[in-house]
Amino acid sequence: MHRIRGETQHYGRAHRFFRTHTLDHRRAGGSRLLSAGQHVVLRTVFLVYTLAAWIASIVLDAQSGQMSGHFVYFTYLCYTGLLAYLAASLFHTVQLWRGRDGSFGSMAHVLQLLHWLLFASALLFATVVSVVFWAVIYKADTYRGVHRWVNASVHGTNIAIMWVDSLVGAMVFCPHWSHPLVLALLMALYLALAYVNAAINGWFTYDFINYKVHGAKEAPILIGMLLGIFVLYYVLYGVHVLLDRLLPPRFMRGKYSVDEEDCCSDTDELGVKQVY
Repeated sequence: MHRIRGETQHYGRAHRFFRTHTLDHRRAGGSRLLSAGQHVVLRTVFLVYTLAAWIASIVLDAQSGQMSGHFVYFTYLCYTGLLAYLAASLFHTVQLWRGRDGSFGSMAHVLQLLHWLLFASALLFATVVSVVFWAVIYKADTYRGVHRWVNASVHGTNIAIMWVDSLVGAMVFCPHWSHPLVLALLMALYLALAYVNAAINGWFTYDFINYKVHGAKEAPILIGMLLGIFVLYYVLYGVHVLLDRLLPPRFMRGKYSVDEEDCCSDTDELGVKQVY
């Protein structure tokens, strides 16, 4: 019988640890509100817009001679991750629209896990970037013309796109602590990159990580940032739990002709049934 989700025993120990086997494969391309065709149109618009803003940001920095520091900024790294997620999610939505709903399940397990983490990182980091920028960094007289549009895109439409994708799409966060740990490690790696840049080029990407200014207070700031990843992650997880209860994906409401019992249940290594 055709299965959209893999049998638990087909996943290695590492993937069972990260709960890769518990993700319903239809979530990658499925929707809570739209038909597959409508979902393709929406995700295409999101991808084209994000790609245009991503290219514009690179062109502007190249023209101003600042390209060497472009990807040292957390904002542009996160925007690149957003672009990658939108491209991957559009692919799976197109496959669903074409009647090939097994595209996600046919991928290597490590790619399934990476897609899940990519979604979580895109939403969480977009939220972090936008909130921190508008609350701490933004100065009204800094941006003009195209720069203002790019700035609004990488600090504003990024979070709007990801929240609309969460509302319309079907992806959810994994409740297992390993996922926010990976995101916290990514943040730690970025901080290491920022300090390497400061040591080599003599400037800090953001004032709040400048230990020369904050001195002994810098360590608590960094620890708070990493712990904040865990807190925000589980806040967003709670939002997705609420979304699933109030607005479950269409395939969970019988909108698609797929065997629900066969595809929506699984057990972890302890024999406990889990469905995400």
